[in-house]
Amino acid sequence: MKGLRMLLLLLVSLLCLASCAVGERNGEVLEIRFLDVGQGDAILLRTPDGDILIDAGTEDSQETLCLRLEQLGVTELLLAILTHTDEDHIGGADGVLETVSVRELWVNGDASQNESAERLFQVATQCGIAPRAACAGEVRRVGDVLISVLLPLSAEQASGNEGSIVVKVTFGEFDMLLTGDAGVEQEEIMLERYGAAQLDCELYKVGHHGSNTSSSQEFLGALSPDFAVISCGAGNSYGHPMGEVLARLNASGATVLRTDLSGEIVFTTDGHSWSHGDV
Repeated sequence: MKGLRMLLLLLVSLLCLASCAVGERNGEVLEIRFLDVGQGDAILLRTPDGDILIDAGTEDSQETLCLRLEQLGVTELLLAILTHTDEDHIGGADGVLETVSVRELWVNGDASQNESAERLFQVATQCGIAPRAACAGEVRRVGDVLISVLLPLSAEQASGNEGSIVVKVTFGEFDMLLTGDAGVEQEEIMLERYGAAQLDCELYKVGHHGSNTSSSQEFLGALSPDFAVISCGAGNSYGHPMGEVLARLNASGATVLRTDLSGEIVFTTDGHSWSHGDV
């Protein structure tokens, strides 16, 4: 009997260790990781019901991205959203498709856009995945996490920065807006179509890596974010983030965080409160 009790205690201990393993979710929370992929975007949403990736960095950061996903224990993505076909948003996507099971893939543009897009669509075909365009009105629910597409308005507009897939992520009382590289013109469309009531958010992934082509004063006023995260590479040749954008973000009252200064940035929310902390 004593031996049996010891065996049961050992099994319980092993189960407890497994539940604390790297990449395991902690209860009914949404974890948002802005992965450090240099001058590019890659955001991992870890929901209680599965993982979602938004953008996949550059070709140069592909190995880093895939290794980080492995470290976090990501073996399957319920959904991958590639906001547009610029290399700094889809460059690592083919590597992700080859190493992680992806159930559904949203992307704007097609294989003719550039070499990165051609490679992505080729690998997607090999993996038996049919990429599809996502337009305004598309809604995807993963458990209690709701992903709503705000732009582009139609498939015909799904090309380049102007056709970036813009998504709002809602979990309880927490809202996050991710705009890809959408510019001021697209921000004006959102202001007219949705208004401040629908655009208000706690967390804003700053458009176009902090370029002055995005994040207008009027748009930030409608969002009124508590936090703004800029994904960009240290010492990048574009000058991102630009000083005037940082000034507008600071004037909006948002706490600004940057991957070029902090590396990977993590937020956690239970739908009522939220915080950011260690990776």
